[in-house]
Amino acid sequence: MTAAFAEFAEAHALPADVRRSINISLDELLANALSHGRRGRDPCAVTVEVQLDRERVTVIFTDDGPPFDPFARETPNTTLSVEERPLGGLGIHLVKQLMDQVSYERRAGQNVVVLVKRLAKG
Repeated sequence: MTAAFAEFAEAHALPADVRRSINISLDELLANALSHGRRGRDPCAVTVEVQLDRERVTVIFTDDGPPFDPFARETPNTTLSVEERPLGGLGIHLVKQLMDQVSYERRAGQNVVVLVKRLAKG
């Protein structure tokens, strides 16, 4: 997935900061899907679609794991010490910080996460 996105980003001359933000976000979504989306011993299937227009990059990340909205959790309290904080949630918090828009939908038995990153500020 990383290599395919790198090829896409290079072919379309995406800015380095956009590439970095999307790569980190895809890594986090993939890690979550592979860790938590298993049914028994079978890993879930994942597809990634990238759309580009003049203003933004849209990434559609789909997996067939059990229903899970990664954005439904409360934002972790990063002012607490590591010992006081509950486990999990920091990766998705980072995704929300890196992307300009995030959304989740359960569609046709699949989790569909849409990430949008603007190409220019403003």
